[in-house]
Amino acid sequence: MASIREVAKLAHVAPSTVSRALNGSGYVSEKSKNKIKKAVEELDYIPNQWIRNLYKKRTGIIGVMTPDIIHPYFSTLWNYLEAELDQYGYNVVICNTRGNQDKEREYLDTLERNLFDGLIVGSAFLSDEYYMNIEKPIISLDRIIPGIPLVTSDHHQGGILAGELFLEKGCKKVMCFSDPTRMELASADSARALIDVMEKHNREVIIESFQWDEVINYQLCMKRTRTLLDQYPDVDGIMALDLCAAAFLKTEKNKKILAYDGTYVTDFNYHSIDSIVQDAKKVAKESVNMLIKLINDQPLKKREVLVPVKYKKGDTL
Repeated sequence: MASIREVAKLAHVAPSTVSRALNGSGYVSEKSKNKIKKAVEELDYIPNQWIRNLYKKRTGIIGVMTPDIIHPYFSTLWNYLEAELDQYGYNVVICNTRGNQDKEREYLDTLERNLFDGLIVGSAFLSDEYYMNIEKPIISLDRIIPGIPLVTSDHHQGGILAGELFLEKGCKKVMCFSDPTRMELASADSARALIDVMEKHNREVIIESFQWDEVINYQLCMKRTRTLLDQYPDVDGIMALDLCAAAFLKTEKNKKILAYDGTYVTDFNYHSIDSIVQDAKKVAKESVNMLIKLINDQPLKKREVLVPVKYKKGDTL
């Protein structure tokens, strides 16, 4: 493998000039840059990124913490996050917590030991105080934690859109699977906004929930939907996460069904499920941009970014 000295010798420049050119630090003439580029290509020189990171006290690794990679929205989002971080030269470690606080604590300890340069948190179960005591770059994607920047979808807009759609379709009693009392979760804004819209028109909203295992396991989800449909036979509208919405569609064809997330799951059936779509690509871009600024000690213009959602028409409303 070629060394930086061999590149310098072939390009007829000093090794320090090669270093400045490759790192983009300091002045290097265009003539020298061209000679260095030609020498690098000829020798197939690969800079030692690990040594560079060691010198800069960086690891080149970002942790991305998720409740479960199987979840359709999170798996879609992580794919975009990895692509965005790759543009900045970062590798990604997926931190699958499965809602386990001990696992979450382990990943946060890894961040504090400087093994990650930063962390993007998809879900958080530890206390606000635990996070607030960590003086490392962190971006949250749902949990509202004092002092931690937040990048999330505009769930209030999503709830309003959903309510207007149900009203347009004449629904009088809607079942929703987001807990409006969870004030610490940005995503709960969708339920609060939906309730506001429906109650202003004297319509009823039933709040129910799925356990996490049911959200990511289709068979468990199907079992739960049958129980709920028996319990609420007069419900005429349902808003649920994609996999749960698909399970309702499989079980009940005569109710208005709206998926919330709008991932690939909504097009897996013979029907296309009407959806409130979170822009995972935009969420990834905004969160990575903000995290990179934190890592480089650059000021943030704002510490909360709400990414607009949109309605995708299907044939279930």
